[in-house]
Amino acid sequence: MNTISVIIPVESNRTSAPVLDCLKNVDYPQEKVEIIMSIGDWPSSQRNQAASVAKGEILYFFNRDTRPQPDIFRKAVGIINRDSKIAGVGGVDITPQGNNYIQHLFGYAMGSYFAHWRMRSRYVPVGKERIAGESELLLSNMAFRKGVFLDSGGFNERLYPNEENELINRVSMMGYKFIYSPDIKICRDRRRNIARFMRQFYSYGQGRINQMCVEGMPGNAKFLLPVFFLVYLFVLLFFHDSPVFFIPLAVYLFLAGIDSAYLSLKNRKNLLILPLFYLIMHFSYASGMIAGFLRSFNRSGPGEAANPGHQIIYIKKIS
Repeated sequence: MNTISVIIPVESNRTSAPVLDCLKNVDYPQEKVEIIMSIGDWPSSQRNQAASVAKGEILYFFNRDTRPQPDIFRKAVGIINRDSKIAGVGGVDITPQGNNYIQHLFGYAMGSYFAHWRMRSRYVPVGKERIAGESELLLSNMAFRKGVFLDSGGFNERLYPNEENELINRVSMMGYKFIYSPDIKICRDRRRNIARFMRQFYSYGQGRINQMCVEGMPGNAKFLLPVFFLVYLFVLLFFHDSPVFFIPLAVYLFLAGIDSAYLSLKNRKNLLILPLFYLIMHFSYASGMIAGFLRSFNRSGPGEAANPGHQIIYIKKIS
């Protein structure tokens, strides 16, 4: 059975990591698991440094607030061992039952096909196990072959967030593949208010622009759609004499309404307010992309690599 190194980046101003309590209940031989926390303020660099000292054959990346299901290691290891060309396995980050009403609304919004397209697979179980790309995988729930990770050079430390997106694309170009499994699940609390939800997607938008600076436009162009929509709404403020100008907005609201009605019926809840949250997601993401684009003129790249001098703490070592 494979040895596993669990890597958890923790901000320097944090004093706890709830994931540690959950890891005590994971159904996997404890002598085969080590837990490494990296304390600092730049997660991509923290994860790289922890990976460089890890002893496990498989790296499993969690966040400090991740709550994995007990069978998560067995399922991930079983998938990785099927094929030496499988570089990594990822799953779903679902909304905990104990979250409040608005947190569940955020979860439904992120799990909407209309609002989040293929990225929704990150937040609700979708379909069957399959080969997947960066759009369906997320770093708070991802297993990675350590050898492939190190051979690829690990995360690009100029990127955060989106460091896993760029790495998945880069490793896939090396001939490896990644698997999405709807059965590999974790829980994480959603943002507690609209302001934090907006900051979350604003950050995602900035991360995408930084990723574009590394990878270029091909493969990333589709993520510009929220920017085009935001620009359209701004132009609409000045050119609204003809009903024709309102057609794109009408189509957006119609599709958003259909989607929210479908989710209401599917979940047996009144979720007709969701189009408002779709707008918040798209506006925040587009604003982050625009801000990131403007900042890119003031630097030569997406960002400077962070100081790698992080504190590495072994919570548990492999026996």
